[in-house]
Amino acid sequence: MPRKDLVTYPKKVSYKKHTGMTAWIIHRITGVVLGLYLIFHIFGKAGYADWFGALTGNAFARIIILIAFAFHAFNGFRIVLIDFSNGSEREVFSKQFMVVILLTIVVTIIGAIPLFS
Repeated sequence: MPRKDLVTYPKKVSYKKHTGMTAWIIHRITGVVLGLYLIFHIFGKAGYADWFGALTGNAFARIIILIAFAFHAFNGFRIVLIDFSNGSEREVFSKQFMVVILLTIVVTIIGAIPLFS
């Protein structure tokens, strides 16, 4: 017979998504993408991964790398601001994340203009 003093959970535990978890997972994914890009870029310049130079010569691949770099940089700056201020309230946090998304879009559009002209 189970103990009555233990906290029991319903059979289906719901998980509420919020901007903090979204920002965290995208920050991790872009970090891995940029890390792999750096490793393969070094190997490509050294002559060990010639296929990588051909892959990143594509304008679409350059835009993906630009998006990853811009989001990772702006979100990292947002994290530093949260750590050194009291910006951990949910309303402020959500607005900061939207600013990061907006800045990422603006930088991507400005950075993509030379690729297509």
